[in-house]
Amino acid sequence: MARTFGWLLPLLLLLVFCCCAQSFLQRKTRGEVMGKPRKNASVSWFTQKLNHFGKKKHGYWLQKYYVNYNFYKPGGPVFLMIEGNDPASIEWITRNFTWITYAQRLGALCILLEHRFYGDSQPTRDMSTENLRRYLNSRQAVADIAEFQTVIAQSMKLTENKWVVFGGGYGGALAVWSRIKHPNLFAAAVSSSAMIQAKLNFNEYFEVIYKTVGTRNRECLKAMKEAYGFIMTTLLLPDYHGRLIFDYKFCEPLTIKSEMDQLFVVEKLMLIFATIVQSNMNRNSVGIMGEMSIDELCETMTDTSLGSPYHRYARITNTILNNRGYPCYPASYKENVEENSNISLERNKLTRGRQWLYQRCNEFGWFYTTDLKNRSFTGLPTRYYVKRCSDVFGPKFNYDSMVQGVMSTNKYYGGLNVTGSKIIFSNGSNDPWCHLGITKDISADLRAVVIKGQTFCDDMLQPQDTDSAELKQAREKIFQILKKWLRE
Repeated sequence: MARTFGWLLPLLLLLVFCCCAQSFLQRKTRGEVMGKPRKNASVSWFTQKLNHFGKKKHGYWLQKYYVNYNFYKPGGPVFLMIEGNDPASIEWITRNFTWITYAQRLGALCILLEHRFYGDSQPTRDMSTENLRRYLNSRQAVADIAEFQTVIAQSMKLTENKWVVFGGGYGGALAVWSRIKHPNLFAAAVSSSAMIQAKLNFNEYFEVIYKTVGTRNRECLKAMKEAYGFIMTTLLLPDYHGRLIFDYKFCEPLTIKSEMDQLFVVEKLMLIFATIVQSNMNRNSVGIMGEMSIDELCETMTDTSLGSPYHRYARITNTILNNRGYPCYPASYKENVEENSNISLERNKLTRGRQWLYQRCNEFGWFYTTDLKNRSFTGLPTRYYVKRCSDVFGPKFNYDSMVQGVMSTNKYYGGLNVTGSKIIFSNGSNDPWCHLGITKDISADLRAVVIKGQTFCDDMLQPQDTDSAELKQAREKIFQILKKWLRE
């Protein structure tokens, strides 16, 4: 009998080992920090719930986060930075960005959390439309933030510390919504350029861009209008498409067989201009292609020695292309739809195209249209974006469904009708996104900081000696408000 069951003891030992190993991994990935805190920035993984709202259990996935202990003093606050629609970069937690300077002054622990479906934080095996429908939306993301805070606070013994949630852009909106929905978890929120109102037809975007340029240099804006007018005319003349390919370095072939083909090229050229104005050469930012300032843009656009405005803008687009190291500008609407329809995980986690387009089609809108009376430019109607959503994600995405999605988002979060307390909203006066945020104080505990002459998320970037006095004052004002709240 001993020989018959001699295999039983080794099997039992193996089962015990496997159970212990699984228990260890579960404890570790639920946020426990094993051993003493490390005095540097490190990457970790958090076992996150897949679905926070479903009745049935749908399992877990690993969410990426970074921790920086360098400035932490026992009992100090915990700063949680929320990455929005970009992969989380360790630079945000190691470089001397504004929130890091606040942490140095307040002895805070810094944590950077990556958003589901972006970067390495992938909850499903692919990005099929069905997976995105079930698991990719801001409500799941806010629930992720709350779950993360609850578990990490317990496992790292930080339940008595005051947590402050930070974010910029969409991440800033998530920070605001996290404070509103979970005031018991977060003592305060600091947001920059937070677009907290969903809006399908975001027609103010280009208007602010053009107003910013026109205020600095009217001749520059006039030249831009002439350049776009000539480009629009040329797109309607197939015999001149070869000229556009050569002058603007479009990838061949330039196929203009439908209105969507034409509008795709127009959008590409308009966004190059808009990105320059919005970023205004923010070279020390993360994820922003700011290779040219507004002044450099206008210097080229008003230089008559370079030829017509059409040729001057071609000079600008070529400069941007060379700086980015690309051979040409994609100009095929069909290929763009195919690219955004690709559900491959490896392909999409390196970019944000498919998942961010889905969120905009499904709950936010925020489409840069020119549907506005007395508009400075024409060429990008709302129907262009509606058709793109439908072509990528299916016919269920139509104008009515997108309007309903925007209305649902504003109803759930409140839009610009903000409730709650201890939230800071900072915006640059030249930032188009300020139209979707708070630019006036609501109360003593809901504060707005508008920074004259600044653009998107400028106050979040690394402080420089060359920063304007307004920007320096705004950073200090935000710090003093936050410091006061943490003492209360």
